[in-house]
Amino acid sequence: MFNRVIIIDDFYQNPEEIVEAALTSPKEESTPYGHAKGMLTTRFFLGESLKGLFQNLTLEASILSSTDANGRILFSQNNTPNSPRVYSDPGLKSTWTGVIYLSKHEPDVEGTCFWRHLPTGLETGPTTYQALLKHGWNSPQDFSLFMDTEGDDPSLWEKTWSVPYQFNRLVLFRPWQFHSHGPAFGDSLASARKAQTLYFTNQPLTPDR
Repeated sequence: MFNRVIIIDDFYQNPEEIVEAALTSPKEESTPYGHAKGMLTTRFFLGESLKGLFQNLTLEASILSSTDANGRILFSQNNTPNSPRVYSDPGLKSTWTGVIYLSKHEPDVEGTCFWRHLPTGLETGPTTYQALLKHGWNSPQDFSLFMDTEGDDPSLWEKTWSVPYQFNRLVLFRPWQFHSHGPAFGDSLASARKAQTLYFTNQPLTPDR
């Protein structure tokens, strides 16, 4: 249960309307955390009515947004700069992360991939201070440096499985799993890879979060 992945097809009843609204929404470059590059809407496309649904799906007592990227839509075209291949997000204060794929005429590509680090055999990043120390990291900053360097070296990773990109598919998973996003595609915003970014927590956010 700790490392569950939840996949639901045909998630939205009106995905085309959401995409049309996102296409005309103001956008900014990149994401707040720099993992997936592209153009990100400044508008959020998650209403309060969905909070109960995500709460039921995750079996959490409560579900809250954990970052200001929650509910935005990311557009990634073929010319989008590459970003780290593999990463883990134990420091984002999130207990769930995920995407909803929103390109209707998508190519046959992977949407989200999960990985094993070959030198250590790990499939997740550390979620406690004890786990950091056990594997040789003295601080969260040490682990971030590890991901910045080894996350870009494909020879150090083995893909364990992947979720195909499919229009209107929700993929929700634990953020500390080693994962990566699939390839960008398209030569315009209309044909680009579109993914709604999701970041949830089950704890109220404190001022330092």
